[in-house]
Amino acid sequence: MKVLVTGSAGFIGNYVSRALIRRGDDVVGMDNFNGYYPRKCKQFNLDLVNMSAGLPTETPLDEIRSVFEKMESFYPDSVSGKKGSFKFYEVDITDAEKINEIFKNEKIDAVIHLAAWGGVPMSVQKPLDYASVNVVGTVALLDACRIHGTKKFVFGSSSSVYGNRDDKQVSEDDDVMHAVSPYGATKVSGEVLCHAASVVYGLDVAVDRIFGPIYGPLQRPFGMFVQRAINFVYNKKEISIFGRNGLETAKDSTYIDDQVDGLLLILDYNTKFDVFNIGTSDPKPIKFWMNIIENVLESPAIIKIIEADKGDVVSSADISKANKLLGYAPKISMDEGIRRQVEVFKLMPEWFRRMENV
Repeated sequence: MKVLVTGSAGFIGNYVSRALIRRGDDVVGMDNFNGYYPRKCKQFNLDLVNMSAGLPTETPLDEIRSVFEKMESFYPDSVSGKKGSFKFYEVDITDAEKINEIFKNEKIDAVIHLAAWGGVPMSVQKPLDYASVNVVGTVALLDACRIHGTKKFVFGSSSSVYGNRDDKQVSEDDDVMHAVSPYGATKVSGEVLCHAASVVYGLDVAVDRIFGPIYGPLQRPFGMFVQRAINFVYNKKEISIFGRNGLETAKDSTYIDDQVDGLLLILDYNTKFDVFNIGTSDPKPIKFWMNIIENVLESPAIIKIIEADKGDVVSSADISKANKLLGYAPKISMDEGIRRQVEVFKLMPEWFRRMENV
């Protein structure tokens, strides 16, 4: 199967791309390297995918080889055999002309759409940017599927569509019309557009409501709490804790490989239209995350509690539907997941470990 992965140089996108290649699928990657965080970080992600497919890298091998080998060691049971291929396009998902050219040339069987402007706080400051990319870009991809006969579309949505539920466990049947951030609203819009494409164009669509923050090795370096906390503890800097209940604030965070497992199960699931929560159903308080980071780095955190971000949401995933229909079940504990994230962080080049804007 040939799968287009949008946002393939991003955190989740590069993991999805590598997982598809490991199981023998051919991957067409797409990313525009927007300025949300440094291009060097995205190029590193992309080069991990290139290495998975046996392709050359732009990142020097002495910077990336040990990281790649460490991350591959996390998959000792991966099926050996013929790996899939990888081809990458640097393109913006709002560029309909270029997208249609790619679909025409590559004969795409399925799309996993992960490209987006991410994060709640910045969306409050730049709502037009978020609407342009997250809504218009999704329309451009759905229309390309219509024109070129691509049959399957997996949409990476977000738990933000539920708004703030004050730790309530939410199911796929719950109301999603009360998003409290522009980011969440754009994901609601994307889901509605996907449903319309399924009805009008006959496109098989499945939605993954991603419960995050997703964490794990090489988590997005900007605006993601675990990566920031590792950086700040490592560099002995004071870290601000945003949350309605300070260190007691609990988030339903999902380890990256569990999220990827959910996405691939959704990709392989036969449906006209369906929606799935992919999370853990086991929110942990921020103090639990911090204790693990302090223990693994063997260094105390310097913490300051401040007011929660506007648009910050708290909810927990009811994953019973995904478990029943997909066989989805998270496997990696937070202890293990954060330990892996710290181990890879310590192998990263100096420029990454000393990043200021995280």
